[in-house]
Amino acid sequence: MRRIRALLIAILCLPLTACFEEPVREHLHLTILTDGAVVATVVQQVAPSERANNNPQLADRLEASRASLEQKLDPWSQRFARLTPLAEHQSIEFSEGEVRRAIQSAVFESFDEAVRLVEADGLTGTLADTGREMELSLFPTGGSRATYSQRQGMDRRLRRWSSDLAQYLGAVIVLYDHLDLNPGRAVPCLAHVFDKHEGLGDTGPLTPLEEELVVQVKEAMERVADALLVPDDEAFSLNELSRLVYDPFPARLTVSVDAEILDAAGFATTAGCFERPSVHVWNALRALEGRWVAPDLVTAAAAPVPDDQQPDPDILLLASMPRRYSSPPTSGEVEAAILAELIPEELLQLRWRKGGHPTEELDFESDDWLAVMAAAEANLPD
Repeated sequence: MRRIRALLIAILCLPLTACFEEPVREHLHLTILTDGAVVATVVQQVAPSERANNNPQLADRLEASRASLEQKLDPWSQRFARLTPLAEHQSIEFSEGEVRRAIQSAVFESFDEAVRLVEADGLTGTLADTGREMELSLFPTGGSRATYSQRQGMDRRLRRWSSDLAQYLGAVIVLYDHLDLNPGRAVPCLAHVFDKHEGLGDTGPLTPLEEELVVQVKEAMERVADALLVPDDEAFSLNELSRLVYDPFPARLTVSVDAEILDAAGFATTAGCFERPSVHVWNALRALEGRWVAPDLVTAAAAPVPDDQQPDPDILLLASMPRRYSSPPTSGEVEAAILAELIPEELLQLRWRKGGHPTEELDFESDDWLAVMAAAEANLPD
């Protein structure tokens, strides 16, 4: 009995931590100027080779990504090469002899030219000028970067992850039932779930029953968070793979406009700009909060972002929130719900008033475009 209890305590001390940052990242940022010109900035980042550890599939992927950036054979370089921008800037950054980041910016006289960058995947759009207002519309056209093999792998891995999700939801439901019967134990139990105790007062010890409930939740959360990690025998995380399969434009896409915004539909607001919601399983899981449990614990603790941007769970807030839960779902019900969320927005729109923030008009013939590109790169959202 003592051995079992010692094992439980050891597991309780394990925080939910891992490198959830994706090994290869793409980000397209569109800066729409007052005269309708567009600065398109693409940032591509590749993790260092040690990120692959002993995973040959991931190592090959990272090496291929670095080589294509260094030789300018990556898809974005090829797309820019087919266009005729007013001005263009490229840079490649190295760290310890390896390509780590590539930045490519270009100024286009109109949105009709810039949109060709996204049409190569499965997204298109228009920029309408009504005289007093401008309206940006983006909509998917279908298509996918995923191969047939990747689609098959996605089906297999999603089925397994749905089973893990069902077990996680069941564990949280049992814990929440206990906390509703013992509301004074919410802070200690959640503090042990997230391994956060500072500023919370006395958070332990837990009762033997609470230790078991918390361990079951923590272990289930770890398995669910595996969707953000690249398995040892794969080149992509489940989350990355789901974006390749289900998102017609799998790169991150953000838009900034220096004007008075009148309306935004479908976009998320982030860091002073507007972001197209990505289609992947982690966003699908976020969207399902409240279907079976609320608040959701695993998405409060992890996200597919760099370490310094990971969520920081607020234990006191989570403990004080009303807990809602239903009967545990089956893995089939979870899979069907996830698939229903893996559908891109049919239409995203952004409307603003022309001249809302007057700026000095730039001459298409001048060298000021270099400064405009530099400013756009300096103001990229994290």
